Order: sequence, then structure tokens, then C-alpha cells
Amino acid sequence: MPLIAGQEGYAIYCCSSYGPVFGNGHDLCIVDSPNSNHCSVNLNNTYMYQCPAGQNANSFLTGNETFTVSEIEVFGFEKY
Repeated sequence: MPLIAGQEGYAIYCCSSYGPVFGNGHDLCIVDSPNSNHCSVNLNNTYMYQCPAGQNANSFLTGNETFTVSEIEVFGFEKY
């Protein structure tokens, strides 16, 4: 099921103490040390996700609300 942005202007937040943060309510947060188990998922603040029946939206994507990142792919973008 698709992840849909519900609040325009809050797609991504950048701060030196975090890695990328997606959504106004930190829907998906990758911290500056992603292998520390402090990355988190808290969907349905900005990004609306309808997961399968009986599943929790905050653990469905990663298996838990907090997680570590073993591999990350980075893309650049330019704001117009």
C-alpha cells in the first residue's frame, strides 16, 4: 500500500543531530548514528499509511518502532 504525504511542506526535515527525518511528526527518523537502535517509525502524522488488517503501522515497515540501519542509499535532490 502506498505511503501518502498528508501535509504539504513537511516531506523531509534536515538537522545536524539527525540524519533524514520524514514528516512533521518524525514519521520516519534516521539518526546520525543509524546503527544505534534510535531510528524510529511513527507513521500517520504527516505520512498516512494503511497497512494490512491486524498490523501496526509503526512496526509494519521495520518490525519495530525503533530499529537500526544496516545499509542506506542516499539520493541528492534540489529544491526549486
